[in-house]
Amino acid sequence: MKYKKSVILLAGGKGSRLNYIDKSFLEFKGKPFFEIIIEKLGNFSEVIIISNSPEKYLKYNVKVIKDDVKDIGPIGGIFTGLKNALNDECLVLSCDTPFIKKEFIEYLGKIKGDYDISVPVHNFYKEPLCALYKKNSLKEINDSIKKREFKIAKIFQKLNVNWININKLKNSEEISKGFFNINTFEDLEIIKKM
Repeated sequence: MKYKKSVILLAGGKGSRLNYIDKSFLEFKGKPFFEIIIEKLGNFSEVIIISNSPEKYLKYNVKVIKDDVKDIGPIGGIFTGLKNALNDECLVLSCDTPFIKKEFIEYLGKIKGDYDISVPVHNFYKEPLCALYKKNSLKEINDSIKKREFKIAKIFQKLNVNWININKLKNSEEISKGFFNINTFEDLEIIKKM
């Protein structure tokens, strides 16, 4: 089943806690993180990678767009992705979450509803970098950027948010583990043992 939704894969992070390694190209079992994630997205009609180094992706058959607003964190990448996406609804994912569950991505693909953003919540943690954003959230995101309010949570207060309670889903524990993201060398050691 094809979803008329785009995917915005954020690969513009600096990786400052990892000596500025490009996390998109970190590997698990010999495969770059971004490739592992893209393999799970076959049912989405478009995949866009937001990166400040588009030249790194030349040998891959992927659509890469340079971040419009640099050095302000994920909100800049979300803004750029939404502006350039072909579809009204976009799944935003971070390139440092290679363990995100395919069945959960499929679940998000099927979600419909009258909301601006659809955000997973598990054990009181919100996951704005594994969430659905509609283009009508662009104005609030742009306003936040202009006000230099770069925390994504700020825009939740002004938009209609559909909170997805992961704890109520089947395999909730497995889905929650899939949100594990790699920020430090300690995290890298953890995945080596997986």
